[in-house]
Amino acid sequence: MKDHKYIKRIIALNTQYSNRYRFHEEAGKLLIEMAKDKEFWFELIKRNLTDKGYLNRKWSMYDIPFLYVYECDDFLVKVHLFVPLSTYEPNIVASAIHHHNNYMLSTYAAFGSGYETLLFEKDFKIDPKTKEVDLKIREHFSQKERPLHLVDAWEPHVVVNPTSLSATLIIWSPDKKRVTDALRSNPLLKVLKMPLRKLIYALGMDKKIGIASKETYQFYIKDNKFFAILEDEFFAPTRSKTGSEVDDYSVQTVFAFIQRMGFNDLLFLEDLKKSKDVPNYYHKWINKIINQEKIPDTYAKESINIPGGRMTPEDIMKADSSFGPKN
Repeated sequence: MKDHKYIKRIIALNTQYSNRYRFHEEAGKLLIEMAKDKEFWFELIKRNLTDKGYLNRKWSMYDIPFLYVYECDDFLVKVHLFVPLSTYEPNIVASAIHHHNNYMLSTYAAFGSGYETLLFEKDFKIDPKTKEVDLKIREHFSQKERPLHLVDAWEPHVVVNPTSLSATLIIWSPDKKRVTDALRSNPLLKVLKMPLRKLIYALGMDKKIGIASKETYQFYIKDNKFFAILEDEFFAPTRSKTGSEVDDYSVQTVFAFIQRMGFNDLLFLEDLKKSKDVPNYYHKWINKIINQEKIPDTYAKESINIPGGRMTPEDIMKADSSFGPKN
């Protein structure tokens, strides 16, 4: 959507502000405008549903269902969709405590109940032997209280499952503009990705160049303490879970959101069914919108893919106060 008025304004802000905090501050204001503009949403829906790459995406359970907005070397704009548990219960954490390495994230609660989140101090330490971590909560709030917020680079945070289907408009960007940023989209270098990464790690240049650390950790709770687990180990099962059921789950989530946004361009949807680019399994969800049949909710995982399975904000607050030597 490079030609859309909002994206043109974000591109202009990106050019104007090399300081990434200032860029996120100003671009965040535009997320609020975008979220309130039905024409923007309907145009976004049409563009995604006529994009051959998006239509034929092979989803994994690692993915958050999403819609693309815009991407360049300096930033990425997307819509992320968050789903409730099948019980619709509150206060169950959606995934492990994690950070996004050197990426900053501005997020605006654009639709639905929104979620609760906790942000942690960045100066944590991991015991190399026990993997115990001294995480400290910095902020705890809901998106109803603060619809727009920034998650800083390297800042651990956690999301609590919403109680209804929710959507956030987000902007990602590296924490600094680097001359190496364009390398991420270079097709030749993508082929050499792993050998190059190994060389960068060997030279200790990962943070300077702006790639993920060699060993990135996620965090969980055991015995009222925080512990670290390697991200690759945490994500392995969900990254490997792919196939027709996962594709259908992801597309159902997207179409449930589309329906609840009030999208009802029947001529567009009828034409969509005739397109050879649209996979057959899309048709049942398209038909439900055409026939005004409610698309059922999809649900979050009942237990998260870390030791311990389930985690609540109360568990996290207990672990915060219990870290360190006990009397």
